[in-house]
Amino acid sequence: MKKLMTLLAICMATACLCSCGKNFRAASMKNGFRSGMAITPGDLYDETSKKIIKNDCNILVHENNMKCGVLRPNKKFWNWSDIDLLVKFAQENKMAIKWHTLFWHQQNSPFLSSYWSREEALAEMDEHITTIMTRYKGIISEYDVVNEMFNDDGTMRENIWYKTIGPDYIEHALVKAHEVDPDAKLYLNEYTNEEMGHPKADAMYNFVKDLKDRGVPINGVGMQLHLDTTIPCSEDAIRANLERYNELGLEISFSEVDIRIPTGEKKEENLPKQQEMYVMLYKLAKEMPNVKSVITWGISDKHSWVPATFAGKGDALLYDTKLQPKPVYTAVLDEISK
Repeated sequence: MKKLMTLLAICMATACLCSCGKNFRAASMKNGFRSGMAITPGDLYDETSKKIIKNDCNILVHENNMKCGVLRPNKKFWNWSDIDLLVKFAQENKMAIKWHTLFWHQQNSPFLSSYWSREEALAEMDEHITTIMTRYKGIISEYDVVNEMFNDDGTMRENIWYKTIGPDYIEHALVKAHEVDPDAKLYLNEYTNEEMGHPKADAMYNFVKDLKDRGVPINGVGMQLHLDTTIPCSEDAIRANLERYNELGLEISFSEVDIRIPTGEKKEENLPKQQEMYVMLYKLAKEMPNVKSVITWGISDKHSWVPATFAGKGDALLYDTKLQPKPVYTAVLDEISK
């Protein structure tokens, strides 16, 4: 009986996904961008989640399992199994894979040290890049090389690599990554960097423009877009930012999208705003030629990181806690199917 109920639930979810005769994955590709999700290894053992991924995604990323502390919990052990499972699934379903992330100020392995000399830190950075990108050369198509390198005021974040190597650690990482896999696309990824005029957004643009002008290998910028319906968001400022990157010949990934709303008594009044914001992002992805992917940060509200991080906020994704598509999902699908 339990197995029968599970099968019925999968069938109902699939029917709901396909009932409108539209396909999220195909509609995004028709408009020149990939749709994707951040997933966990457990999602690939859940039949309903797999159905959603296959219907909606043509690019995948691990939410946590590619980060240094999870991938390499100590100096000698590399945990490849979860990534290899993702690779197998993606290849079987003709999906691209994005690596997130080679370097970050959080979730680092405990053996990394801010007391290393520059030479020691560079050697460790090179080993990390070479080991990963050699193993997945020709398999993983794009990398978030560095994640969250700026403070909100636009100054450089003094992470372990900044402290041990210096501000040129990003340039070194990009050059080394390109050396190991010249065909892989290399991104720098940030949050609150989507609106032109924001200190962090302008700092990112100026930094990347300088890299580009000097011939440092870089293909694009990730805009995380963890948005909130209660915080103003300017479509014009985002579009202007996208346009100036387009003029540089750089790609954009909407790389970690979710739009949180209050979960209390103000939830209902924020749903129209959430839908408006989601549709706006996918509309921009349709219209701007340099937006190459839109990746939601998770499959559903069931396992979203938002409620644990933002008190009183949640319901940030396109699927609810029962893995059913919400009205906002239909609105987005209608927009990209036009």
